[in-house]
Amino acid sequence: SLESERGFWLPRKRSVAFFARQRKFGARASARGRDGRTDGRTGAVVFPNPREERGEYASRDRAQSMSGEANKSDDDNMSGKIHVEEITTSNGGRGGVHALNIEMAGAGEGNGEQERKIDVAEGEEGAIYPDKDGKTLFDRHYLGTGKPVPPYVGLQNRVSAVTWVELFAMQQLPAWRPVITPAQVVLTLVGMGVAMLAIGIGCTVSTMGVVQVSENYSQLSPPQSQTVFTNDQKSRYLRENGGYNVTVDLRIEKDMEPPIYAYYELTNFFQNNRRYVRSVSPQQLAGLPTSLDNLKLLCEPMLYVGGALNDSYPEDGQISPCGLQAWSYFNDTFSFTRLEGAAAAGPEEGAATAINVDDSQISWPTDKSFLYGNVTAENFNVYPEYRGGGTVAKPLNQEQHFMVWMRLSAKPNFWKLWGVIDQKLFAGDVVRVSVLNQFNTYDFNGKKSIVLSTNSWLGNKNYFLGALYLAVGGLFIIVGLLFQIAYWFKPRGFADEMHLSWNRNSGVTSTS
Repeated sequence: SLESERGFWLPRKRSVAFFARQRKFGARASARGRDGRTDGRTGAVVFPNPREERGEYASRDRAQSMSGEANKSDDDNMSGKIHVEEITTSNGGRGGVHALNIEMAGAGEGNGEQERKIDVAEGEEGAIYPDKDGKTLFDRHYLGTGKPVPPYVGLQNRVSAVTWVELFAMQQLPAWRPVITPAQVVLTLVGMGVAMLAIGIGCTVSTMGVVQVSENYSQLSPPQSQTVFTNDQKSRYLRENGGYNVTVDLRIEKDMEPPIYAYYELTNFFQNNRRYVRSVSPQQLAGLPTSLDNLKLLCEPMLYVGGALNDSYPEDGQISPCGLQAWSYFNDTFSFTRLEGAAAAGPEEGAATAINVDDSQISWPTDKSFLYGNVTAENFNVYPEYRGGGTVAKPLNQEQHFMVWMRLSAKPNFWKLWGVIDQKLFAGDVVRVSVLNQFNTYDFNGKKSIVLSTNSWLGNKNYFLGALYLAVGGLFIIVGLLFQIAYWFKPRGFADEMHLSWNRNSGVTSTS
C-alpha cells in the first residue's frame, strides 16, 4: 500500500477504467458494512476483502491485540492516521482502486482499537476527488459535521488535519472554480485588447494636444568672447566672474493656451546620489532645535564656511541651511519677453512686451506648511570662493524656488518648475528669454535648457503610456485571434480524455 505523508495521495495517471473500478470497489465496501481491519505492516485500516473474510489475518490481529500496543491513554486518541490505499489489480494492469481509510488509535474495549472508516458508496463519483460542487469525500464526511478528525500520516503532537492552512494547501477552501471554454478565452483576450486600445488612443490623443518648446542655453559662450568656449573655459569663467548673460529665442509653432508652465532642465545631475540625499537636516529646515553632533553627522563637509569652524565669520562660520542639497541650490535666473508676429522676424524693440511669470505658488503646499519654517539663512552661499549655488534672502518657507529645488528628482535628467504664464501665446510668436548663467554644470558635462509647455490630464508630453497601452492591446487581440483560428482548424471537445498523455500513448479512443 502507499501512504500519504502530507494528506491524500492522488494518482498521477488514471484512465476512465480506473474510476469505474473505484466505484465498483466502493459499492462492495458499502455492502459489507463497517467491518474493517488494521494492517499490521502499514497500520492502515482497509476495507474487508475475500482474503480477510477467510480469516487469513485472524492470527495477526490476535498477536497485535496481545502486544498491548492498543492500550494507550486518552492523550493519544488523536494519534490516528489518514491513508489512501491503492489496491493493484490481480492481472498486473495499469492503475488500481483507491480507498480512503482513517484509523483512530486509543484505549477502548475489545480489541483496544477505535476504527473509523469511510465507505465509498455507489453514486459518490470521483471518490476522493472533488465532485461537481468542489467537495471531496473527506469534505462530505467531516467538514461542518463536528466529528473529530485525526492528523495526517507522519504528523505528530496532535496537529489537526482540518485547518485553513491545510485546506488552502490542498486547494479545498470554498472557491469559485469556473470552467474556461475556448470561446470565453478568446472573448476575454479580444475584450481586454479593445479596452487597452481605447485607453491607448485616449492617452495618445491627449499627449498630442500638449505644445512644448525648449532651447539649450548652456552651449552659449559669453557674449564678448571671440571664440566658442569649451566646458573647461566656461567653468573657469563662472568661477572668476560669477556668471554671464545670454539670450535664447523660443519660437512658438502652435497656439499655447494658459496656463503655460516654464521649467528649467538639467541633465547628468544625480540628485538621487545616496550621500547627496542624506546631506540635509530636516530639523534645521523646519526651525526645530537640533544638536551640533546631529548637524555634523548629516551636513559635513557643508556645515561650516571653508569646511571648519572659523570665528572670523558670523556664528563661527556655521551654515544654515547646511548640507549638499542646499549648497548646490540652482541660481540661474530668467526673464521672458514676447515678440509678436512680424516683430519676431526683425529687431524691432518697440513690439516686444514683457511676459509676467508667476512663481508665488510653484512649490507643494505641504512643503511650505510642514517641512520649512520661518528660518533665516546664515553664511549660505554668500562668499564667492565657497559658493556652490544661489543664496536666499527671505525665510525658507517663503522661498518658492528653494523649496522646488529641495524636492529631489529620482533621475539624473529632470525638469523643475520655474513659474506659470497666464497669457496665451500664438503661433508665430517668439519668446525671448534673457538668462543670467551662473550655475556651473560644465565640470560634470551637464546641460541646461529652458522649457515652455502646456499640460493635459496626463501631464507633459509623453507618448510612452499611450504607446504601451496600444502595444499590449494589439498583442491581446492578435493572440485572441490566433487562439480562435487554431480552434477552428483543430477543435477538441470539452473534457475529451483522448488528449491525456497516458491515453494518447495507449491509444484510448475519445469518449466525448
